[in-house]
Amino acid sequence: MCLFCDIAEHKMNAHIVYETGRITAFLDINPANEGHVLIIPKLHTDTLVELPDEYLLEIADTARKIIKAYDVIYNAKGYGVMQNGGANCEFGHFHFHVFPRFPDDGYDWIYPEGSKEVSEEVAARLRSAIQ
Repeated sequence: MCLFCDIAEHKMNAHIVYETGRITAFLDINPANEGHVLIIPKLHTDTLVELPDEYLLEIADTARKIIKAYDVIYNAKGYGVMQNGGANCEFGHFHFHVFPRFPDDGYDWIYPEGSKEVSEEVAARLRSAIQ
């Protein structure tokens, strides 16, 4: 049983803002800012790697439409897009967060403490693994 599948299948109520045959976009119930939208594929997966290209393209296109709407509705010149996948996908169903940003809205990334390596070695390992 998946909450987001239930929303996509209209078995559970949500404030849907946009929908196609492949995706559903609805208001987040715990928004970073007013207008915070989640975009989900109607295909159940928890990872970007398994998401077919046509779904990803439609999600990106939908995010762009929503961001354009933020400028019209909120005069928001900034926005945030976020996605956690695999073991960090908190609902077990792939989803994009899209939300308007405003000066001094208080939203911020929180980074874990400690140093992280930024080097040519790290870049080389990534280049080698990218196929």
